[in-house]
Amino acid sequence: MLICGLISLLFLSVNSQSVRLLSSTELLSEVNKQNDTLYVLNFWATWCKPCIEELPWFETAGKKYKDNTVKILLINLDFNSKVNNQVIPFVRKKELKSEILHLTDTDPNQWINKIDSAWSGAIPATVLMKNGKVTFFKEGQVSEKELHIEIGKQIQKTD
Repeated sequence: MLICGLISLLFLSVNSQSVRLLSSTELLSEVNKQNDTLYVLNFWATWCKPCIEELPWFETAGKKYKDNTVKILLINLDFNSKVNNQVIPFVRKKELKSEILHLTDTDPNQWINKIDSAWSGAIPATVLMKNGKVTFFKEGQVSEKELHIEIGKQIQKTD
């Protein structure tokens, strides 16, 4: 009985998606690396209908480009107080497989211009970055086709 309980706990922890908390400084440090990885950042919140509508497109992109140096980062912007009772259950219910990050900074005006100076702060927002440079930015919902076209362009540049 104890072994069955331990196995089921292991199964839950392996199959449950986690949400990594980090500051904007830590995020920027991660995506500004000089390497061959294309970082696809999607800024979203659980209360944002267009954000929720486009999340499956990022999941599909993650599967499609898994053999390329593409890293999908879904960056949640809900209030810090909502992470445990709203964000984590949402991520698990939607069975999101991409890496989920939650920005802990409480003042977006301190960091949004560091992502892209054209960004007003509205979400959803999608950013593609390579070698510390923004190669694509879109404020508002991105279409699935547009997302794949933009990722494809960046992949072709490295081939």
